[in-house]
Order: sequence, then C-alpha cells, then structure tokens
Amino acid sequence: MPMIKQLPVILCLSLLPASVVSSVSAQTAPTSLRDLSGHEVDEPQLRDAVASRTLTWLTGTSANNDYMSVGRMANFFGFVALRVSSNQSLTRAHVARDTLAVLDPAELEHLVALLDEQIPAHEQTQTARVQMNRALEMLLVGETVVEAEFLAIGRTYGASEAELGRVIAQTFGEIAQTLTPNQQEALAQIRTAHASGLSDTVPVSDNRVRLPDVDRQELVNVAARFLSWTTGSPEFNDFEVVGKPSQHFGFVSLRLASGHGVRRGAVAREVLDLLTPQQQKMLDVAVQQNVEAFGDFLVKRAELMRVLEVALTGDIIDTEAVMQLGADVGEIEAKMTWAQAMAMLNVRDALSEAQLSALIEMRAKYTFAADAEDVQHDPVELGRQLFAQCALCHASSRESAAAPSLTGVIGREIAADHDFDLYSPALLDFGQSQGNWTNDLLNDFLRSPRSLVPGTTMGFDGFEAEHERAAILAYIATLK
Repeated sequence: MPMIKQLPVILCLSLLPASVVSSVSAQTAPTSLRDLSGHEVDEPQLRDAVASRTLTWLTGTSANNDYMSVGRMANFFGFVALRVSSNQSLTRAHVARDTLAVLDPAELEHLVALLDEQIPAHEQTQTARVQMNRALEMLLVGETVVEAEFLAIGRTYGASEAELGRVIAQTFGEIAQTLTPNQQEALAQIRTAHASGLSDTVPVSDNRVRLPDVDRQELVNVAARFLSWTTGSPEFNDFEVVGKPSQHFGFVSLRLASGHGVRRGAVAREVLDLLTPQQQKMLDVAVQQNVEAFGDFLVKRAELMRVLEVALTGDIIDTEAVMQLGADVGEIEAKMTWAQAMAMLNVRDALSEAQLSALIEMRAKYTFAADAEDVQHDPVELGRQLFAQCALCHASSRESAAAPSLTGVIGREIAADHDFDLYSPALLDFGQSQGNWTNDLLNDFLRSPRSLVPGTTMGFDGFEAEHERAAILAYIATLK
C-alpha cells in the first residue's frame, strides 16, 4: 500500500510580521533542526502504534487508559511539531519560561485568565473522552456496543475538543494583537534558539516574572503553545504524530510508568514477536484502515485549523464551523479507534494460554500505581472497569478459553465449570477441600491467587486494594 503523504510541514514563519520574518530569516538555519516537509506516515509506524496498544489495552486498567499527558488535548497549536523538528531537544517548561518573560503584565494577566476560561470546555472534552473509554471497556468485558453509537460519541468528543481549541485560540489571537514588534522579534528568536537546541543563548529578560499562584503546569502548557502557534506557519502547525488519533488504549500511561524509558517501537516488536503470523494479520486489518483514514483525518483537521487561525488576524472565530469540523474530525478518529479495538479483540480471542501468560508478564515489567482514590465510583461500575483486565483470559467470546467463565461463579462449586476442562491439579484439590466459591474465598483469591492456591496456573498477581476487590466482586455478582 502506498504511503500517505502528509500535508507539507515547512519551517517558516509566515504568520509573523515582515520585520520579524526578515530578522529570523537572516539567522543561519540550525543544523539540528529537522525538516518535516514531505513527512510521511507509513504502515510500519501505524503497525507499531497498534501493536504496542495491544499490550497496554488488553492488560491495563481504566486509570491507565484515562491518563493523558499535558498538551495532548486540543493539540492544534504546533508545539508537538516544534518538539519533533528539534529532535526532542526542547522542553515545554523552558519554552514557557522564556515566552512569559516577553509578555507585559497585561498580556500575562490575559493568559492567566485563560486558565479559568477554558475549564468548562476542558471538562466537557474530558467527559466525552472518558465516555469513549468506557464504551471500549464494555467491549473488553463482552458487553454490546453498537459502532454507530460509538462514532456518535466520537463526534461529541471531537466537537468538544475543537471548542476547547476555539477558546484557547481566541485568547491567543487577542494577546497576539497587542504584541509590539520587539516582542514579536523576541518570540521568534526564542523559537529558533529552542528548536536549535541552543536554549541557553536566550538572553535573560528584565521582565522575567515569578509564576503567579495558579495551575503552573497548565500555565506552562498554554505559554508554550502560544509561542509555537504565533511564531509558526499553518503548514508547520498542521503536523500531527501518528500516535495522536485513538489515544484511548493506555500507552501514554505505560510510558509515564516507565519514567519515559519505554519506546513504542520496542514494545511493538516484543508484542509482534509473541504473535503468530495469523494473529499479526488481524492487527494489519486495522493498520490498513488507519493508514487510509489518517489522510482523511489530517485533511479535515487542517480545515479546522484554518478556522481557528483567523484569531491571529484579530477576527472572531466561527463557533458553528468549529463545532461541525471538530465533530467530523472526531468521527474519523473514532473510526480509527474502533478498527483498532476490533483487531485487538480478535487477537485476544486467538491467543493461546502461553501467549496470555507472556503478555501479562510483559506488562509486569512496568510499574503502575493503582487508583486508590477511585472509591467515589459506583462499585459495580468500577468493578466492570477493573474486570477488563480479567477478560483477557476469562473472556466468554474466546473459542478456546484460557480460563473458566466467571458468570455465576459466586456460590458455584470450585473448579466445576463444565465448559472448561483445563483446571490445574492445585485448584481441583482446593475445590475438594473448600466446596463452593464464597465471597470471602473469592476475595482472598483476588488478593493473591498463588498465596491462596499454591500451584494455580493463574498468572495474575492479584488486586492489593480492598476496594478494588470489593468492586470486582460486586460486578461479578451481576453476571448472570
């Protein structure tokens, strides 16, 4: 299949006044700066994305899947492109520090006010994203999800994210209109210095201010975006990394848990080496669909970007157009997400017991913190989310089940599911001595399967948190 050519991404500053452009152009282009023009997204990149997500989604938790790093929501402002072009040498915090030093007190106050102004749109976007994640987890535990309904949630998510972008862009445009030529030139020089890996050459400004007492992480985020968007070109800001669409499968959380030491390509190779050629082909179905859809995603996203960019010339952004285009972008992204989920579920249902154990061990190499504060959830809902991990082996849809069904397990005779005949001798002996599964026995088993039944072949280490075990038991009790 031919590679999808992305929109050209060039290192120009066409949104700046002519005086600033000439000033920046006169500087020598840094050799460390990557030229992203003609950047291509090909099948291997998407294959790595889907393969790495196969590990994180099938073995993760809701907390893992819901996590999203700062700056990944409403990612319309070119900072990711700037970081990629610099060979990952620049940092958001340092760019923000130098940017804030250029702004005058009124402009800084305007930027700080954005932190509160964006909260409603941010919360609405996060709510829609979580709805998509819950629908995906319903698929994991074998509940019915209609594709059309999932795409509708995707449209809501996309429209909400675009509205968040509109709020941010409008404020950025208002501040940009107040910049003096000297400020514009200083921002352009900051961009060039950081993108070149020469951040220490940015002069210390007399205006360097103490950060106000606000959400400093988010202030850093918006300040860095303000720099990248107001000094970048439309072509540059249109760049998007292949991992952005479909960020619902927990890989970002895995990267965070590893101290950013894990690499997508390395995880993908480990997963692909575990799979048979036939199972790999199941993933390739989603890869092919995503390669085709990613081109549509970029085109529609670029249309949205053009609407947002009118703020830079002092115009008011068309809210209705933003919502419509955002919904269209969200639907394409949801189609990509759905294709990946279907492929991963097909792989899960085809995994052997040895492969399942290997996948669990692969995940165990990384450390995840349990969401100990999740007690505010409805216990049954929390249990359903946690059960997504159990479904890796206990999925009723598997043709050759690696573990017995848990439907009706409470009160059932231990090791007595007549549709499953691979019980370990240890569990059979345990059943002879204990009789039926009670809530207390299941609670002890969920805490540490191998401690309660030495010799069991169950590969999962258990749930340490008491509220998580109670939630899973509450959910299992609903399975009839």
